[in-house]
Amino acid sequence: MSVAPKPAYATVNSPAWIVAAVTLLAALTFAYAKLLAYSFHEWLKPDYSHGFLVPFFSAYLLYRRWAEAPRMLRWPEPWGLAFLVVGMAIFAIADRTNYAKEWVQGFSLILNLCGVVLLMGGWKALAWAWPAIAFLIFMFPLPYSVEHSFGGQLQSIAARASGFVLQTIGYPTLREGVILHVQDYDLEVEKACNGLSMLLTFVALSVGMAMVITRPWLDRAIVVVAAIPIAILANVIRISLTGILYNAGGKELGDAVFHDFAGWMMMPIALLVLWLGLKLLDWVLVTDMGQASREEVIRSNALNPAHLFMHAIPGADTGKRGPGVKPKPTPPGTPG
Repeated sequence: MSVAPKPAYATVNSPAWIVAAVTLLAALTFAYAKLLAYSFHEWLKPDYSHGFLVPFFSAYLLYRRWAEAPRMLRWPEPWGLAFLVVGMAIFAIADRTNYAKEWVQGFSLILNLCGVVLLMGGWKALAWAWPAIAFLIFMFPLPYSVEHSFGGQLQSIAARASGFVLQTIGYPTLREGVILHVQDYDLEVEKACNGLSMLLTFVALSVGMAMVITRPWLDRAIVVVAAIPIAILANVIRISLTGILYNAGGKELGDAVFHDFAGWMMMPIALLVLWLGLKLLDWVLVTDMGQASREEVIRSNALNPAHLFMHAIPGADTGKRGPGVKPKPTPPGTPG
């Protein structure tokens, strides 16, 4: 069945479109009520507290991309039903097998929302809305097996790196597992201090930043990839400074002031490191390149790495010609 596109204003104001949209959204809300309630409960924990902001940021993405919204909608688009069928099948399988249930069902909700948009507006509507819908994946907790394994690895990395930092700056430190014997005090890198909360929040923030900043694709990819090492670095700074304060000001001061306050300060520190990384890119990749845009230069260098060495050709940067290079003759009648 092929349906001709119609103006968006007329489409979304038609009674049939309104009834269909309300019915589909109500059905999804009913089907995913338990998942949404579970996710809300997880948002009350430190590791997933960023979940409260995810729906609002997705709404902001839609608003920010409003100028790109299609002016013509194809309704109904039959391919949207395929998305809905696959999404509900994944939902049912996850409920049946109970394997990574909540996260997989969250992924199925993303597919179903994409199916609703596609069914109600066509492919152009989906192309406009999919970034905001995809960002909703950060609402849902990681599978327990992944969270447990990843959290343990982060805990070990934080203890090892913090012990190295403290030893390097002159504090005698002995590490036993996740316990740091720092001079006069014992500092345990507990599960709550493994940095998982910082990591999940900062990854979500970095992905959101990559979606809204006006920069080349290379910068955006670096923002996303750098989120993990920056989050780990921020947590190591937090633990190291806590060890320093315990020995310099006493345990009471460390507990009362810095241990909790440091947790709040790590996000600004991580954002500062990310900002410095972007500034470094600006210094390395000059934005003013004459007629060629920065995006074009990056693409050209990726296709032909030899362009990176073109500045070594005599006269390439100054406009002067190297020895033995004769200028091309000017055609007759060409203005000098």
